[in-house]
Amino acid sequence: MNELRQCDISVLYVEDEAFTRLEIQQFLRRRVREVYIAENGDEGLALFREKHPDVVLTDIRMPVMDGLKMAREIRSLDRDVPIIITTAHSDAPYMMDAIEVGVDQYVIKPVDMEKLSAAIGKCAELIGARRAAEQYQAEREKLIGELQEALSRVKLLSGLLPICSHCKKIRDDAGYWQQIELYIRDHSEAEFSHGLCPDCADKYYSEYLKKQ
Repeated sequence: MNELRQCDISVLYVEDEAFTRLEIQQFLRRRVREVYIAENGDEGLALFREKHPDVVLTDIRMPVMDGLKMAREIRSLDRDVPIIITTAHSDAPYMMDAIEVGVDQYVIKPVDMEKLSAAIGKCAELIGARRAAEQYQAEREKLIGELQEALSRVKLLSGLLPICSHCKKIRDDAGYWQQIELYIRDHSEAEFSHGLCPDCADKYYSEYLKKQ
């Protein structure tokens, strides 16, 4: 048997018949991360709202609220969650309603465990692909955000800069003259450390240097 083993999904299982519910519940708990159990559609809908399972597995005919009515309510809350129904041959008249609701798969009762495993496996593959796409999109958006933040911190100098040929001050956009260091600091990420070039050292400090 091609069984699903410890798949990282949660399943809401809704079934009113006690023996069937116990049998499939045990089957599911060996194969998926989490199983939530309900005995009718009303309980199932409440659990769906509380737990937000990855997959819904439900019988059709149940008291209080049947599986198809529950599925309609779930579809109004989450249009993408996979829904599998278990159905007897006598439930054939309900199948058109199931298609209209948007049921993804069905398994005939009495339930063939291999077919149920295959149905859940297909849902798990779909969920895995969806999670991978969501993770890729999240990482992409994070990278774009980091790049935009980095670019917002970068200030570029461009165009013509009016500079005094004598004192070397720069005229800013408001018409004020600034020391070149201040202007560049305010318009870029550059930092300054001051020193003397050899020509200026010789010109202005030659006497001092000769004493060294």
